[in-house]
Amino acid sequence: MNIQPREYRFEVKVPVPLNRLQEVQIWLQAHNMQFRQHYAPRDINSLYLDTPLLARYEENLSGISTRKKVRIRWYGDLTNAKKAKLEFKHRQAGKGYKVIYDTKLDFSMPQFAWHHALKSAYGNLPIEAQCMWATEHSPIIICRYHREYYISSDEKMRATFDSKIESFDQRYRQQANLSKGISLGEYVLLELKTNAEYENELSNLLATCPLRPSRHSKYVNCIRSLMWR
Repeated sequence: MNIQPREYRFEVKVPVPLNRLQEVQIWLQAHNMQFRQHYAPRDINSLYLDTPLLARYEENLSGISTRKKVRIRWYGDLTNAKKAKLEFKHRQAGKGYKVIYDTKLDFSMPQFAWHHALKSAYGNLPIEAQCMWATEHSPIIICRYHREYYISSDEKMRATFDSKIESFDQRYRQQANLSKGISLGEYVLLELKTNAEYENELSNLLATCPLRPSRHSKYVNCIRSLMWR
């Protein structure tokens, strides 16, 4: 079932070295937008799917304005994806939106294999979701991290801090790799998000940030971490 209407938003990413983390946290807490905790912190797991030749990865590297990512996301225990979401994340001219469907992966099944698990997930989707999934049927990596959530007092602006980012290589495997992760490094990723109509408010917030935003893709960085081993 599609559980979320299309809603365009801006998403800006700010990599934060650990020696600057406290400074950035104080900046956000003291800002006149009065950020407060939005949700309890939790762990996030995302299985990124791509074509065999990594077409979605290449799209991101090229910086083309229209691109997408396909991932299956679940929360909490890395080994329990029975209540997961299939996400199609589209980006067009700086703005993005998600289309989300319910799905599941059962890692506890005897002789779990990616081919059968993804084929089952695909078969249980409505036809429009199957069409959107297209050719991204290869499991590439699982990215796992810890996320803290904040929101401004007017609820126009959302901020998250992602830490302990790890990559679990799934390429060339029948079974899921849930034990051999690689750290992406000692930093925290700040993400600032808002709906498209609040672009000016986002620009004003960024103008006061102690660090500059930059292009950052967890998917791209996870693949790079595997290539550079």
